Amino acid sequence: MSALKLANLPALRKQQLLSEFTGLKQACPSGVFVTLTPDDSTVWSAVLFTRDGPYAPAVLRFQILFPESYPRRAPMIIFATDIFHPLITPLTTYMYTTDIQDNGTVSATDDERLPPGGFSLRHGFPEWFGRVRRSAEASLSTPTSPVAEQSLSFTNSPDPTTSAGAPPPSHAQISSSVSMYQVLRYIKSAFDKPEVLDSVPLDAAGNPGAWHAWRTHRRKQQTKQAEGGGDGAAPVTPSPKKAAAAAASGEKKPVVGQSAPRKPGEWNWDGVWEDRVKKGVAASLSEPVLYGGTTLNDELIRFLSMEEAEADSIKDNLLRTLGTSV
Repeated sequence: MSALKLANLPALRKQQLLSEFTGLKQACPSGVFVTLTPDDSTVWSAVLFTRDGPYAPAVLRFQILFPESYPRRAPMIIFATDIFHPLITPLTTYMYTTDIQDNGTVSATDDERLPPGGFSLRHGFPEWFGRVRRSAEASLSTPTSPVAEQSLSFTNSPDPTTSAGAPPPSHAQISSSVSMYQVLRYIKSAFDKPEVLDSVPLDAAGNPGAWHAWRTHRRKQQTKQAEGGGDGAAPVTPSPKKAAAAAASGEKKPVVGQSAPRKPGEWNWDGVWEDRVKKGVAASLSEPVLYGGTTLNDELIRFLSMEEAEADSIKDNLLRTLGTSV
């Protein structure tokens, strides 16, 4: 029996997920806590404590849903905490595609979408997405129920970084190259490492608006650094020569009432990222969000409101129980 058929057996699939979870008990990214859903190893609940970076000190809840074809296909990451992030689809959006571009629109027939709160893994793990993944599946997949396949469809679109002539990866390459530790580490880095967000292309974003806002925020930071900590860039005034050249070339000013709709990249994103993220981080730390119900069934990980002295006492008791010196 082939390795692909063995991977599709429910018992082996469950054992594979349990093995990955057991591995996380020994080594899990700092600040990430994960637990299994009782009687369902395909649904994990997790919490991320963002201790550094642009989203600190947010506390973010999310779930990990594994499709039947995992590890050939990517797990679905769904955030319950509403946060303005380039890789996370807004919770207020019904469905959002990663194929949004400045020069075009998208249709409701796009075959791969992110749900509200969905975290895009396209940038971090391109081998799971686009033509690369579909080519591998076409040569190895077995017939599946259309209804089941539709219910587990994820947001993927053609990978622009893969050349048309490159051979598709095998099933073994896709399944063995990515672990859940790597996925969790990437999710964490997307919140505490600005350079990770800087490297995300627009076609891999889950929230194009947040992507543009982040780019504007970073340009503003760079301008301040270049000016020695000034408040921002001074308005650029065209020189008389450039103005005369523009007039000579027949450049026309837009007529009031006839202006074309501006593309998202032309919108004024100044201050949007700072304002939205500040509100999102504050909301994630509010008592109703920390100690109350959320949009997802993630009550497996709960927080209790305690005084600092009480929390220290509980920690000391745990350390003594584990045989660890304080």
